Order: sequence, then C-alpha cells, then structure tokens
Amino acid sequence: MQTTEKTGITPEDWIDPRFVQISRKEAARILGRSPTEFDRMRKADPECPQGFKTGAGQSCSVLFRLSDIYSYSTALMERYSSSNS
Repeated sequence: MQTTEKTGITPEDWIDPRFVQISRKEAARILGRSPTEFDRMRKADPECPQGFKTGAGQSCSVLFRLSDIYSYSTALMERYSSSNS
C-alpha cells in the first residue's frame, strides 16, 4: 500500500473498517457475489449483515459497515471449509 508523502502513513494506519460505510454493490463485490445473490443471502441467512438505511424513506439506500462484511466473509469461508472436510 502506498504511503502519503508528507506523513509516511499508510491508509491501513488510519482507516478503521468499523467506521467505513459501503454500498450494497460494494458489499456484494467483496463477497464475490452479484447484488441480486447478496440480496437473497440477506433474506435467507440470519448471519448475513442487514445493513442500515440512510433515511426513513422506502427509496433510501442501504449501507453496510465494512467490518461486518469482512466478518461475514470469514464466517462463510469457515462454514464452507468445514462442510468440505
């Protein structure tokens, strides 16, 4: 990862995934799924992050915490690796 020239700090040093909000499409991409498949996972799997709406309206977008997506990805990998053993 690149460092900033002035400070010498890499993004990993200051970006905390607990506070990064990502879109539904980005969450699906991180999990290696299509947005439609990710929506199905959200409905069918109680462990799948549900995200949070950006407002009260029905047309408001849903965002996800990056750390929740990372945790869910880890859970999926463990689930699939234990079922293949």
